[in-house]
Amino acid sequence: MDPDDFALIQGALQPHTLEPRVILERSGEPIEFVYFPEEGLLSMVSRFESGRDVEVGVIGREGMSSVPLLLNDDRATYATNVQIGGRALRLPAATLREALASSRRLHHYLLLFARAAEIQTASTASANGRAKLEERLARWLLMTHDRISGDRLDVTHELLATMLACRRPGVTVTLHLLEGKGLLRSNRGHVIILDREGLEHAANGSYGLAESEYSRLLGQDLRLRGNTRRRALQSDDTGADD
Repeated sequence: MDPDDFALIQGALQPHTLEPRVILERSGEPIEFVYFPEEGLLSMVSRFESGRDVEVGVIGREGMSSVPLLLNDDRATYATNVQIGGRALRLPAATLREALASSRRLHHYLLLFARAAEIQTASTASANGRAKLEERLARWLLMTHDRISGDRLDVTHELLATMLACRRPGVTVTLHLLEGKGLLRSNRGHVIILDREGLEHAANGSYGLAESEYSRLLGQDLRLRGNTRRRALQSDDTGADD
């Protein structure tokens, strides 16, 4: 973001703790705040009338919540939940609208992120419709890995089942399959990525397009480079919640 544009919102940004499972936005309701995650993971969730949830996008340190505001809409399209706790900077929606009105350059820059988010949602729909569960799970783990620090992902089998719109036993079996290939280590309440390159291969093309488009649009590569095996195996996870 250009320093002059950042100055338009800097004074109104407030530190905010992201607590797991907290709902930041509800579908159809007015947007009050915009969240810029610094650590943690937000999930955009679509809910069917039957009460079933399915994730349509994730937001981490590469982005922001409340994309409808960039498109002159004050209502949330999807629910936005905190999936992995952390911290963020919170901005009143009214302040962002004023900044967008003051700077065409800022509006253009943030619209590039809106475009990247749209591509990610489309890629998720494609993966949900065509990819096998193993490929979808590998994709989700890679996308989350891109947006957190380290190789440990604090997620439960139940959460993964909800996000992938599948049954919990299916997630458990698939995690064991990926673990058997040496790609990850799965314990109660968390997953540790061991072999990122192998996980990308397991995703079988379902991961990568949205990430490449983000880099093209915003000039930053959100993907983690290289193989994580040695770092992950050397990390001390003895304090994990087992």
